[in-house]
Amino acid sequence: MVIFHAVNVLAQPDTTTINKSYNLNRDVVVTGSRLPNDGTNPRHTVIVINRADIERSAARSIEELLQTIAGVDVRQRGAMGVQSDVSIRGGTFEQTLVLVDGIKMMDAQTGHHNFNVPLVLDDIERIEVLKGPASRQYGPNAFSGAINILTRKHKETFARLQAMGGQYGLWELSLSASAPVQLGETRIGNRFSVSRRKADGSPSLDSLNNAGSRTNTDFDILTVSGNADVSNGEAFSLEAGASYIEKKFGANSFYSVRFPTQYEETKTLLTHLTAKINGAVPLTARVYWRRNTDYFILRRENPSFYRNNHESNTYGAEAQAIVHSVLGATVIGGEAALDTLQSSNLGARQRTRLSLFAEHQWKPLENFTVEFGATALWNRTTLPTVSRIDNRTDSTAWIFNLSPSVDIGWQVNETIALRASVGQSFRVPTYTDLYYRDPSNIGNSSLVPETAWTYELGASLHLPFDWVTFQTTAAFFQRNASQLIDFVRLSANAPWTAQNISSAVTNGVDLHSSLLFTPHSNTLSLERVQASYTFIDARFSTETGLQSKYVLDNLHHHGVIAVDLLWLNTVRNQWRIRYEERLGFTGNTFVDARAGATIGAFEVYAEVSNLFNNTPNDLSIVGLPIVGRWMRLGAACNLASLIRR
Repeated sequence: MVIFHAVNVLAQPDTTTINKSYNLNRDVVVTGSRLPNDGTNPRHTVIVINRADIERSAARSIEELLQTIAGVDVRQRGAMGVQSDVSIRGGTFEQTLVLVDGIKMMDAQTGHHNFNVPLVLDDIERIEVLKGPASRQYGPNAFSGAINILTRKHKETFARLQAMGGQYGLWELSLSASAPVQLGETRIGNRFSVSRRKADGSPSLDSLNNAGSRTNTDFDILTVSGNADVSNGEAFSLEAGASYIEKKFGANSFYSVRFPTQYEETKTLLTHLTAKINGAVPLTARVYWRRNTDYFILRRENPSFYRNNHESNTYGAEAQAIVHSVLGATVIGGEAALDTLQSSNLGARQRTRLSLFAEHQWKPLENFTVEFGATALWNRTTLPTVSRIDNRTDSTAWIFNLSPSVDIGWQVNETIALRASVGQSFRVPTYTDLYYRDPSNIGNSSLVPETAWTYELGASLHLPFDWVTFQTTAAFFQRNASQLIDFVRLSANAPWTAQNISSAVTNGVDLHSSLLFTPHSNTLSLERVQASYTFIDARFSTETGLQSKYVLDNLHHHGVIAVDLLWLNTVRNQWRIRYEERLGFTGNTFVDARAGATIGAFEVYAEVSNLFNNTPNDLSIVGLPIVGRWMRLGAACNLASLIRR
């Protein structure tokens, strides 16, 4: 569904004469590190989903946007943003760090809530997917990669009203607006959005036989987001934001196939205040608060049988400064955060995270860059009250982790770029890993953090021609991980138990290529073709006979093809084809399509996901099925454009 391109992984000449909407210029700064990357001397594998990609996609959620990036494994527990587990390069969903404008969204209770992101798609400017270890840049849990969601900063008045409907009682209404004001040198920006999405259920695997929606998969999602900022040119800016998302959904077999009538409600609030001063020493300081509540029922028809109430809060403050000298650019800073939890199952918990980080960028040659640094984390875990689960009080403990890394980029010429990197990453266990108990899952308070060393070599090629621009990137990587955390069991009737069970050596290949064409026909034009492929070969060292719930369940082959067509200079038609083959299973192919036309201030579109209703049975021991074919129609109106007329 979504289009990707490795913007700023290459040095690129001006190609806007080919197709302006795809923005292949180097004016977008990719934040693969705390030091901005202008696109030359690439050091990381970063895939960017830009605003044009979002608008032309058939995706209804951030997870669905990510679904067609090769190497990004999106396991949708519920469709259209209900709940998804997202992993990168064969890692687990707990090993992927999600950020919003650099603010960590990791949930101390469980990684299943990491994608409770309180934004609608109209709020998002672009999404940057960093493949590989990112603990040096972002700290804990950026084990196998990081996903940074960057919000829009409207320069002009904007207002968009959208309505969408589809099969199985699906409907959505959303409104997004912005009215920035310029007062001399001072700019006052703002953004507001509200969205409601609801469905009676998601398509069953037998929808071709008119079986209707899958039982207990209904959902109701409300999202409200607001943001305001004040800036004085480039010298100073102050930004405040608050966003909220509420999800109510049937959780059919989400956590155990033994209980298909599970039900869950989550509510997530994110607030922040960020100040930036761009002087001789640029400074950035931020405070933020993330609150997540989780109400879970094991049997929806009998709530008293088993239920959980969880409330997690993260309070954080972060500051950094960039110092320029004859030796290069250096960023130094630190972060302090407090994670608290009040839970009917996990008890009362809290832990303090303190980190210091430093990165240095050295350019011995104009086309050769070396970047190195480290993050040091002190994680203090305490139990302020006696746990009613295990009837004991844990002692206070400080756990230290250090994540160093080195990245090298060489822009050989305007066509070829080479890169190499080595880095260590880590993940701290969640409270669910440590303390959870229900009839199907048991935590382990003795778990230690996961760690890994990752090595990568990469190359990029960029060839512009009069009628087409060709771009490709390739990367070879190896990740050596130890003390991996997983829920395991010896038999199908035994409960899942959390353990540091194994080490793993993961070898892989990443390939991403694109062709961007010059418009050549008034009837049918091929605008863009993209193809990507990720191969993963994971070798595990673990106790034989154990069934794994998460660690051993990853993609072996993952390929994606995206094709963009323009009909009659009016109708844009997108096709997204992805191939997924998991370890130990046969492969499956999924097709999503969208067609839309914009006429003046109005847009109409039709879209379908899983067009051929592929019904694989390869979804691991957890047993979550793929959502069947789902057709939708929608319309949108640019209200600001109507007003200006």
